[in-house]
Amino acid sequence: MNNTNELEQVDIKRIIEIVLERFVSIVVITILCGIISFGVSRYFLTPKYESYITMYVNNRRSTETEVNETKMLTSDIQASQQLVPTYVEMIKSNNVLEVVADKFNERTGESYSVDKIKRMIEATSLGSTEILKVTVKTTEAAEAREIANIIAEIAPQKIQTFIDRSDVKIIDYAKISTTPVSPNMRNNTIIGTLLGLVLSISFILIKELFDVRVKNTDDLVKRFNYPVLGTIPEIIVSYDDSAYDLAVESEFENEEDNAQNAY
Repeated sequence: MNNTNELEQVDIKRIIEIVLERFVSIVVITILCGIISFGVSRYFLTPKYESYITMYVNNRRSTETEVNETKMLTSDIQASQQLVPTYVEMIKSNNVLEVVADKFNERTGESYSVDKIKRMIEATSLGSTEILKVTVKTTEAAEAREIANIIAEIAPQKIQTFIDRSDVKIIDYAKISTTPVSPNMRNNTIIGTLLGLVLSISFILIKELFDVRVKNTDDLVKRFNYPVLGTIPEIIVSYDDSAYDLAVESEFENEEDNAQNAY
């Protein structure tokens, strides 16, 4: 058990040492990934804008106790809340969006299909309330507002033709959004930076893990668990060409002198 703990401590220590040895590389890769993420978000991804409308859904029943007055009962509130999902599906139906597409194309000169507009909108209920929110997301801020406000014109009339005694009122009309909702450059940059940090550390650790080369005596002891009796030092021999040339020339001159003397 102690040996296992010691090995774990040694491994953790080695991991920390590897990270510290490659600290500069890790920082460079991390910053580079953050810059790339920012650049892609800023220059390559198309920004999108959102505009939304909110509608109040009411299912009322007139009481006979008071003339020209309408009383909201608890059952009516519950019925209105239950009808909101139905209204959501009705707004996304072809029956409604065909009219929306025709009006939008007529006002702007575009030729948007029903399917294209359907991909732009999202209708949801706000919690357990009678309020319905319709959001339009496009690449043009003015276009998103125009489509949302046309839905505000068309949807209440269409809903009331299908559901008797229903009352749909517009709470908020759409406004132009000056800030794109996507891409989120701040979040993308943070995610890219963190991803670069994780990838750089992982790559360095995996590379070190699969590196089976023996670099020093410590690697031999760790791998084979045998003591090192001795090492062969690295011998560096300096070679001087000028000294060698002088020695050869001197030897050649001596041979010439000897030959002359013999003659």
